[in-house]
Amino acid sequence: MPPVSDPVPGHVPGGAEETYRLHPLTPVALGGRILGFLVAVTLLGLAERGSSGGPRWPQVAVFGGLAVLVVVRGIVTVAVTSYHLLGGELRIDNGLFQKQSKRIRLNRIQSVDVLEPFSARIFGLAEVKVTTAGNERAAIRLRYLALPSAQGLRADLLSRSTGAGDGEGEAPERTLITVPHGRLVGSVLLQMVSWRLLLLAIGPALAVVGRNNGHRATAGVGVAIFIWFAVLIAHAIWQRLNFLWEFTVAESPDGLRVRHGLLSTSRQTVPPGRIQAILIHQPVSWRPFGWVQVRMNVAGYGRTGSVKRATLIPVTDRQFAERLVGWVLGGVALGDIPLSRPPRRAALRAPLWWRAQLAGADDRVFVARHGLLSRTIDIVPHQRAQSLRITEGPVQRALGLGSFHLDSTPGPVRTRAANRDATEARAMLDRQIERARPARAVDSSRSTPAPQVT
Repeated sequence: MPPVSDPVPGHVPGGAEETYRLHPLTPVALGGRILGFLVAVTLLGLAERGSSGGPRWPQVAVFGGLAVLVVVRGIVTVAVTSYHLLGGELRIDNGLFQKQSKRIRLNRIQSVDVLEPFSARIFGLAEVKVTTAGNERAAIRLRYLALPSAQGLRADLLSRSTGAGDGEGEAPERTLITVPHGRLVGSVLLQMVSWRLLLLAIGPALAVVGRNNGHRATAGVGVAIFIWFAVLIAHAIWQRLNFLWEFTVAESPDGLRVRHGLLSTSRQTVPPGRIQAILIHQPVSWRPFGWVQVRMNVAGYGRTGSVKRATLIPVTDRQFAERLVGWVLGGVALGDIPLSRPPRRAALRAPLWWRAQLAGADDRVFVARHGLLSRTIDIVPHQRAQSLRITEGPVQRALGLGSFHLDSTPGPVRTRAANRDATEARAMLDRQIERARPARAVDSSRSTPAPQVT
């Protein structure tokens, strides 16, 4: 395999251990926005004239010195950081005065992402983020490598993590879906603006009341509130569109590949079998169009800070989503799984939505459907269940009810069969234990062709 980054002096290709360093432009990319701001303020100080008629030298000295410190800090980071690839292990060494070494077994890798923040993308650089079964904080981040080197390293890590040996470049892929721009924009507007329109209405209402009553201050406050909420909503819409733009899902021998982003781009690869649970969610504002979104639990992503990374498809039609999820889980037909409702007395506990609380299982997965206006389907393979439990609140105990929970790794999918007869909930738990034992011993790798949207 050719080196995936700039080799350190004395490196011998094909040796027992391959040692590499970060890209020389890393200090500039690491500075990012801070460095750009400091440089802009420094140039502004040079252009302005002080009381003496010359440039504002104190301002230039302070901000220019800070910019230099940012670059020097980045240079030191590059100088003291190296990573080593040896067989089934990746090791990161860093630290100037206090040396640190992080090691990760490649067979524990849950996903490998190639990220291109805007400040790094300008220079053709990228970050490689390796997530294990621990949590988000335990992820290893290599910032930054040349983009071709980052892609080569990702391919090598994924190849070694599956036991295929040294990688031989990027594996071929087949695109399953690319979200159309019009559908993405429409879905974001419907999801982001729907209830926020009420906030926007507060401003004009105050302005009208203040104007009719002759209270200029009230009218001014109303206009200010309208502008403030409008800016917040526009910023939220832009952030989501910028992140999800050109969202593409592809299949490859090294796993599912997810690419997206406008200014800053992300290339996420989840190896086969690493997805722990999946949900299909349909917001109420999307129901007239038949749109849904698909999210997933992946070990190491955690509950917070990874909502965007947990997105498998931001918007698509329901039929394709169910076919794709069934394929990802090894050929499951979601529509054929028998589901049952809670007993009628559950209406005393959940009078409006007890009929929408469905649950059932086949020999491959456990499924729970819930939601009256916004609808959600949770799917967990039997072999991926982390724990099983039954909960009974005071009202449930009085009604002889209980809720069966099937816990996965932290993430957006939280599966439960709510408000079941207490005996049924116990039977669900016992049957799930029996299903999990043989499921863990069976290879559930994908064997059927993946569905594709053209």
